[in-house]
This record gives sequence, C-alpha cells and structure tokens, in this order.
Amino acid sequence: MDSKHDYLFIGAGGMGMAPLACWMSQAGYSVCGYDAHLQERVRHWLVNAGVTLEDFIFPEQITCFSTVVYSSAVKQSHPLLLAAREAGLRCLRRGEMLAEVARHKRFVAVAGSHGKTTTSGMIAHGLRRAGIQADYILGGLSADASMPPAHYCASDWLVAEVDESDGTIDGFAPAVTLVLNVDWDHADRYGDAGKLDEAFTGLLSRTAETILLPQNLHLQPSGGAVVQRFDGAAQRVHLQSPPRGRFNQSNGDAAAAVLALFEQSLPSDTLSSFPGMARRQSILHRDQQLTIVEDYAHHPTEVDALIECLRSNEPEKRLVVVFQPHRYSRTRQFKAAFAESLQAADAVNLLPVYAAHEPVLAGGETVDLANAFVGDTPTVLSMALDGVQALAAAIGEVPTQLAFVGAGDIEEFAGAFTSWIRAQAASELPRTDAAFVDYLRARLSPDCRLKCREALANKTTIRIGGAARFYAEPANLSDLRVLLRSAALFQIKTFCIGRGSNLLVSDAGFDGLVIRFSAAAWRRVETLGPGRIWAAAGGRLKEICGFAAKNGLGGFEFLEGIPGAVGGALRMNAGAMGSWMFDVVERVQFIDEQGQYQDLPKSAFHFGYRKVEEISRGIALGAVLCSVDADTEDSIRTRIDGYSSSRKESQPRGASAGCIFKNPEGNYAGKLIDEHGIKGLRVGGAEVSEVHGNFIVNHGGASAEDVIELVRQIRAKVKAQSGYILEPEVLLVGQSWDEVLSE
Repeated sequence: MDSKHDYLFIGAGGMGMAPLACWMSQAGYSVCGYDAHLQERVRHWLVNAGVTLEDFIFPEQITCFSTVVYSSAVKQSHPLLLAAREAGLRCLRRGEMLAEVARHKRFVAVAGSHGKTTTSGMIAHGLRRAGIQADYILGGLSADASMPPAHYCASDWLVAEVDESDGTIDGFAPAVTLVLNVDWDHADRYGDAGKLDEAFTGLLSRTAETILLPQNLHLQPSGGAVVQRFDGAAQRVHLQSPPRGRFNQSNGDAAAAVLALFEQSLPSDTLSSFPGMARRQSILHRDQQLTIVEDYAHHPTEVDALIECLRSNEPEKRLVVVFQPHRYSRTRQFKAAFAESLQAADAVNLLPVYAAHEPVLAGGETVDLANAFVGDTPTVLSMALDGVQALAAAIGEVPTQLAFVGAGDIEEFAGAFTSWIRAQAASELPRTDAAFVDYLRARLSPDCRLKCREALANKTTIRIGGAARFYAEPANLSDLRVLLRSAALFQIKTFCIGRGSNLLVSDAGFDGLVIRFSAAAWRRVETLGPGRIWAAAGGRLKEICGFAAKNGLGGFEFLEGIPGAVGGALRMNAGAMGSWMFDVVERVQFIDEQGQYQDLPKSAFHFGYRKVEEISRGIALGAVLCSVDADTEDSIRTRIDGYSSSRKESQPRGASAGCIFKNPEGNYAGKLIDEHGIKGLRVGGAEVSEVHGNFIVNHGGASAEDVIELVRQIRAKVKAQSGYILEPEVLLVGQSWDEVLSE
C-alpha cells in the first residue's frame, strides 16, 4: 500500500460495515476496506463508492491509517486490531463510528428488536421516491439491485439503523428516535429483558426532538422530546399499504411517520412500490409447483410472523421450512420457542448452528433444538450437496412453498438448492455440474474466469495432460474464498496451480476444480519494511528475484533457478543452488485444511526436503520474505547472472516439469540415472534428458502415460543396479503415484 488512508474498515463486507464505509467515502473520508469474506454484490457497492479494497493488509502497514473501524464479528485478538492498539491508533466499533458521524447530523435513529433493516429500507425508498434530500445508511442490501445501501447528499438529515446487540446503542443521541418493538434477545449481552429495556429507554432519554413509538410499546420515555405514536401513520398521510405481512404493516406505518417529518408530499405508492430488502422474504425461484423463499428471521417472534405471512401468500401449497439456528447462545435461550414456532410449518428441516464466532455451548446445538420438538421430529440436513439432494427428494412433486430461514450462511445452502432445481432443465452438462456453474456465476466477480472442461496441458511447463472438469482464475481473495466454499458445498475436489511447474496432469485430466493464480492480484510483490518483501502466491520466483535486486535485498538470487511461482515453492520448500525457499521465509499466509485464513511465522511449519506439511494440506496465498543481507543492485545481479548461466548449462531447454525425482538420502537422483546409463531412454514423445538425468523432456506429443511409463522404467533400472528406490518429486494430478507405480 502506497497511499495514506485515514480509516481502515476491518470486516468491510459486513451488512452494517459496508453501507457505513460507502457513506463515509462519498462524504469525503479516506476509507480503505479489508475483508477476507467479501461478497461480490457488496464489493460492487464499495468500489462504486470509492472505497479502496485490499485483499491483504499486514500489521506492519497499520500506521498507514489513523483510525480502525471494526465489525463486532471481528475478534479482539485479530492481528490488525492488536497492531493498531499497540501503535496508538483509534479503534472504533461500527456503532461507535456511526455515532461519531451522526453527532454532526440531524440524526434519525431506527431502532428495535425486529424490522430495523426493512423499515430503514422503506424510509430510504420513500426518500428517493419523493425526491427528498436526506442521507441514509442501511443495514443491508435492497432487493432492487440499482438502489445503493448508502446515500450522501450533504443534507442535515441522516437516517440509519442503531443496533442494540453490541451495546453501541449507548453512544447515540439522536434528533429523532423510532423504536419499532422491543423483544428480549442477545442473551450474551443482556442477561434479562430488563437490561435490554434499559438500553432502549436510555436512547429515548437522549433523543432531542421527536420519539416515534407503536401504541403497545411498554417503554416509558423521559426527557423533553415529543412522543408520537406511529400506528396508522400510512393511512393518515394517504399512502397505499406496503407488501403484505404482519411486520410489514407496522414497519410501513413507522416508515410513513418518519417520512412525514420532512413535510413534503409523498406519492401514494411510496410504500406499496417498496421492492423489499435482500434476504427478507426474497423469492429465489417460482414455478407452478415450487416457490423458494429466503428470509433472515432468527428469533421466534420473527419466525411466527414469517410463517403467518407465507401461509397467507400461498395457502394452497405445502409449507416446508429449512431453518439454520443463529448462535449457540440464542439457540439455547429460545430452543423451546423456536420449536413451537417452526412446528407451524408442514415439515421442518434443520441445518447446523451458525456459530457467528461463538464457542459451542452445551444445550445450544442443532440436536438440542431438534429434541425440543413435540410430535414429528425435524430432519437434520448436512450443509452440502448431500443435504440439497435429500431435501429435493423429500419435496418430490407436491406443490410446495419452501422457505430457507436464518441469519447465518444459510443463503449459500438456499442458493445451491435453487441452482440444483434450475439445473433440471440443463441439457449440455450433468446436473451437478450445471448447478455448480449456475451457483458460481452469481457470486464471482466479473473478472474471474470460470470454464468447464478446460485443457490443462498448456497451463503446465511440461505441456502434458487432460482437461479439468472445472477451471477458474480468481481475480482476488474473495473469488478464491467463493470457489473454495462452493466446491466444499457441492463436494467437488480442488487443486491449485501457479505457473504449472513441478506437476504432471493425468491424460484423463482432473475430476474437480482447478484454481490457477494467474490474475494480477496474485502476482503482487511489494516492500514491507526494511529488508522484507511480501509476495503473493502467483508471483514468479524469477520476478521476485529481480524485485529484490532492484531494492538492494540480497539472499534471493537462488530463486532465479527455480521455474515456478511462490505458492508452489512454499508448498514444497523448493530449492536451487544449495538454498531453500524457507531460508528466506519469515511468515506465510495460507488457507488451512479447515478453510481458515492463517498468517503464521516460519517456526509454525514443519518443513523439510520438498514438502511443508501444513501448506501441502492447504493453499498458500503469499509470504513475507526477509533478506539475508543488503547489497548493491549491481552485485546482486552479477550473482543472478552467474546462477542463470549455471542453470542454462546444466538443465535442458525443452518442455519439462523440472526434477522428476526426489534425491534419495545420501545421493542424487540425476547422478544415479547418469551412472546407470539411463539418459536418452524414451517412451513415445517423452525422453530422459541427455543434459540432466533427473529431467524428463516432452519432445512434442508426449502423453502423461508416456512419462509415467518412463518413471516406472527408471525406477526399476536404478533399483536393480543400485538398490535405491527413487520417489517422484513431481506432483501427479488426477491420479496418484502410489496407484500408477503399483500397477
């Protein structure tokens, strides 16, 4: 990062964080966003608003910022937060940042246990529909893809949600406060309903001008603000009713009461034309037999209202609910109430609890919720293709309204199911493949390449191999995370490549998803303080070597002789000229085998000859590399030229995968092959190099089977004549060496 930014948003893709970042950027603040799980639809709005997005930010770069804003979902132990505090930077939660900007506005706070996002969306829609100049910051995305989640117009007015869940509600002093309802929730913060009431009452006591409440709310506001009841407000200002639903009628009255404060005429369809908010009774699919709905409800009161509405929408259809409990604490607190609410559906399916960073709590797991049901036991589904297929089979051909309900990542499961249903009509691809592609296209960035049956031979240095069932080139870290999560969801194997050296692809190809780090974002190299550089996984080692030389950093010269990229070199602790990749590694960024992002020091890895255990089971994303010593660029380049000359003299020029065998203990594979007269041995278009015996060269038209047969013959000859058993160093993709060498 080269430029100075005032504000760093950690978790910038969150539904509360992203709109605030957008508004602040539009208002002239310098904002940089960081999020390892950024959704494409959110990325679109952040980029449009001028927010700078970074896939990788390191603690060493934290002084590029003056203030860090973080989501409540971000752990206090996050390395960037720790570094920011150590550097003396201001660290604000999302609600605290919102409260700070709201102090300079005539702030309208939308609060309540349920309906904040929908009501705020209605108000924002009304402002736009009536041409009223007012700023807004939503807590979600509109169902209308053209409506931004935040709007800045330098108005004195600002409308935004105030969230009670993390306690930041205590920092607001609005001009106008709208409280929709109060229902005990967030047991992790509010031990009883009385403590939650105190939080809302405190907000009302700090309100300067107007308080808007429903008739039946039990709170007793104090202070000098005028109290108005919003029940029936839509009718009073002559607005048509909003879309049906118990909460929507109340939300519509609340929105109408706020809009009336601006004292401008409102079109009669201000509420009835409201398109809704994403994940709030969103229709994912509809045909004569099946309607698929997605909703964010995650409290028993919300589930009750949702099922009531769905029943009235399509009373003739069977109602099936798939519910994902949100947080162990909430599930434990409300499991009996959830069971009672959900049993109003005709059939109930449960997914694993979405933890939201909570540890597992006894009594708060999915099995505990299932045990709370009286009568029919709900079906527990896996969060994978098996679960999708089981659900599809259970629905059958009965006319059904299927609702996916919850506030976690159930939207991914809902999307996979919807793609599975749509894939029924696909004829060119098998159903699973068609569903996988359909699911991905809506979630990847426009710059991400995605193909089916893509030839891999030209993506390897040996120019051999069949096709990948799926092939993708992620444009950024978010694309990569989407690809990996989607592959796990559809139970599809993955394999990652960079330049394509040190691997041999089977003639049958790879029955899974091949991910290639070829986009510009994966070839980034930048300085990271004195004597250190950061290199992304797709960066070619030769280019890293040149970058280091230009910056006067010695010790990287040996990389010139390794024809690969950073990711592969980290996975295999690649070496040349007597030096190894981990000689210059300080720490590595990677996705581990559980799918978690890690940034760990060299000491955390078990690395040895041609293998690093932890990285071989995951995916290397990049590394911080440290210079052995400083030197002049001329001196470094002289050493590079020497290594280059040596390599050209000792290695073949033809297409190869690099060294084919590992060196056995106490000897060298190339030396053994040379001593036993195996150089020049040929099968089809593949030949043991005359220049270096540990290389197999593709002279044109060679197949993977040609190379495999050569490997068999070389191993047999070396073993027979010396007793050494040579083990392949080159990775075999699509098959296993154990399998082919045992034939």
